[in-house]
Amino acid sequence: MRKKAGKRRTVIKALPALAFGMACGITAAHAANQPEGGHSAYPSKTVRIVVPFPVGGSMDGLARQVAQELGERWGHAVVVDNRDGASGMIGLSSVAKAAPDGYTLGVVANSFVANPLLRNDLPYDAFTSFEPVSLLASVPFVLAAKTSLPASLPEFIAHAKAQPDALDYSSGGSGTMSHLGAEMLKQAIGINATHIPYRGQAPALTDVVSGHVSFTMGNLPEVVPHARAGKLQALAIMSNARSSLLPDTPTLAESGFTPLNIGSWYGLVAPRDTPQPVLNQIQKAVSDVMAQPVFRGKLEQQGFEVVGGTPAQFEAFMHRESAIYEKVIDAAGIKTQ
Repeated sequence: MRKKAGKRRTVIKALPALAFGMACGITAAHAANQPEGGHSAYPSKTVRIVVPFPVGGSMDGLARQVAQELGERWGHAVVVDNRDGASGMIGLSSVAKAAPDGYTLGVVANSFVANPLLRNDLPYDAFTSFEPVSLLASVPFVLAAKTSLPASLPEFIAHAKAQPDALDYSSGGSGTMSHLGAEMLKQAIGINATHIPYRGQAPALTDVVSGHVSFTMGNLPEVVPHARAGKLQALAIMSNARSSLLPDTPTLAESGFTPLNIGSWYGLVAPRDTPQPVLNQIQKAVSDVMAQPVFRGKLEQQGFEVVGGTPAQFEAFMHRESAIYEKVIDAAGIKTQ
């Protein structure tokens, strides 16, 4: 993303599609780890993937599984480095400052394109400090409430309207999609609740399980084990259809509301000016990993929807997401800095 963007009304321009073919004359066996353009074999040492949120969330779980597959494919360790804080800004700042050699990558989520709309203190430019590599996967949100609240969505809404100042909700941080998603839900079902930001979605969900917070918009893979154990209530899923992982949890449409198809998405970026042949090599490896039927099936069983795609497709997707978030932020009057 090399073109300079405005401070707030950001337009992300699509990059040309990247070619995946290797240079002519290189044998197929050697091409597996040899970038085009005369660069030395990549990778030749440990690759670090920075996850800008705490251990235990959906992003962390996905990153670790992708890292393991890449490590096996490349024959070199791929390690996950959790650097959480400030809605992902601390970890992503370290990626932006890293050497552009392909050995430091970063996982981004919805907040990557929401933060420029919310903050004036970003330590990097979200749209010029990184190179898009690939969209990885997405998960739907689930309205997850503590067990002391009513056990159905209509009863939950009636309770919230009868006591408009009684409810609060946790999120993975100001500007994260769990924050924006909860605001979208509040608008859709007509309730009020006070926002309590956390340093990641995993601790935000933990405090719903413990009963300290009323509800959260939790990622499906994180909500499922707690819901099955009876530690929280999964009141509605933010997708067009029910999930086989929570078959008794209805969609908003089934409860008579306009459907919301929202959740978290995750993608991979590299520091700006990472050589194009190295980016090609990384993107192809990621694409091959995500296309493996066994690996893809494993992720789907956890609640992930595998997406993948080219850098240009990933950048165009972020442009569309940014436009959606801008409307939500304006409607809710959200501003963190």
